[in-house]
Amino acid sequence: MHPVNQSQLEATYVERLQQLIQQHDGIMSILKQLYLVDASAYIAAGVIRNMLWSVLHQHSYTLSHTEVDIIFYDAEDNGTHSDQIQKEMQSFFPLIQWDVTNQAVVHHWYRLDNGESIQPLKSIEHALSFWPETATAVAVKLKAEQEIEIIAPFGLNDLFELKLRWNPRLVSYAVFQQRVVSKQWMQRWPKLSLVDANVEK
Repeated sequence: MHPVNQSQLEATYVERLQQLIQQHDGIMSILKQLYLVDASAYIAAGVIRNMLWSVLHQHSYTLSHTEVDIIFYDAEDNGTHSDQIQKEMQSFFPLIQWDVTNQAVVHHWYRLDNGESIQPLKSIEHALSFWPETATAVAVKLKAEQEIEIIAPFGLNDLFELKLRWNPRLVSYAVFQQRVVSKQWMQRWPKLSLVDANVEK
């Protein structure tokens, strides 16, 4: 039996995720419209994670009345661009709740558990590297040639292998546990496995 080549496995996961996104009419409609609104913006987090986990559980995944995260990076924006993206996307998709965040300004308002602020985020990939779970740290957008670009600083292994893994770079393990319980991930997708964290809890 040949050992698994991690780079080949990751490439396979990337290609598979691109295919699944292309096959989901709702997500593709969002990506096409977002490209027209702001070609530099991504959809991220739950919409991608939940779609894939639903597919892996043979569940359907609809977008009505769900929250979709949009992220972009613009150090010059004074806040109006986030509002503009939100209003435009809301007008096209009124049944979706939009959460639009400029990652370049997160350090102005985000606070750690101890009240301290964080250092400025340098890029979309840098921002994703702080998200609470590795499987959540995924962002996608359309490129000019209508190909799907994927940013995933931790790769796609945990996402495809149904692993809930805490990312300790920003949130505490207690916050991670609270998210697991409140979002009912284990109940919704019972094939998920919770990766043990060797930390003081």
